[in-house]
Amino acid sequence: MSADLDSARLDELAEGIRICERCPLHLGRRHAVPGEGGFRLHCLLVGEAPGQREDEVGRPFIGRTGTFLDRFLVPFGLSRDDFFITSSVKCRPPGNRAPKPLEMDICREAWLLPQIQALKPRLVVLMGNAPIRSLLGVRTPMNELHGKLRQHSGLSMLPTYHPTAAMRFPAVRRLAEADWETIRTLLRP
Repeated sequence: MSADLDSARLDELAEGIRICERCPLHLGRRHAVPGEGGFRLHCLLVGEAPGQREDEVGRPFIGRTGTFLDRFLVPFGLSRDDFFITSSVKCRPPGNRAPKPLEMDICREAWLLPQIQALKPRLVVLMGNAPIRSLLGVRTPMNELHGKLRQHSGLSMLPTYHPTAAMRFPAVRRLAEADWETIRTLLRP
C-alpha cells in the first residue's frame, strides 16, 4: 500500500463493512466485501457489487469475472496489485441483481466515500453502471461516458465497461481495451 493513504482508517472501515446492517443486503450475505489491493498506482477500481464467489470468500473480483480482469490487465502491463478494488455496494444483492438506488446511497455514504477519503486516489475507475450512478449521479448511457475523464467532487473519474460485459461481448471488449489504454496513460508517473 502507498505511504500517503490512511491504512488504519481503511482497516477500521473494513471492520465496519464486515458487520454492517444498514441496508437489507446484509440479510442475505455470507461475507461483506470491503475491498483490497496494493494501490501501487494510486488508482481505485470501483465495480458494481459482489457476486456469488466474492460473497463466499469476502474478497473482490475473484470469480470468473475476476479471473478475466486479471488476464485483461496483463497486456497493459498492469495487475490487480496496482489498484485498490472495491464495489458500489459491499454485500451481494439477491440473485446478482443490480444494486438498488437506496442500497447504493447507504453504502456510498457509510463506506465508499470514506474509503475514497482514506485512499486519496489519483484516479477512480468506474467499472459499470452502478458506480457511475453512485459516484457521478448520472444515468447517461455507457456508450456516451466510457473512456472520458471527468472531474467530480474533486476527483478524477473515468467510466468504463464492467469486466463482465467485456468478457461476454467482443465489441464491448474492444471499447474497454481502448479505455484501459487511456487509463494506463493517465497513470504514468
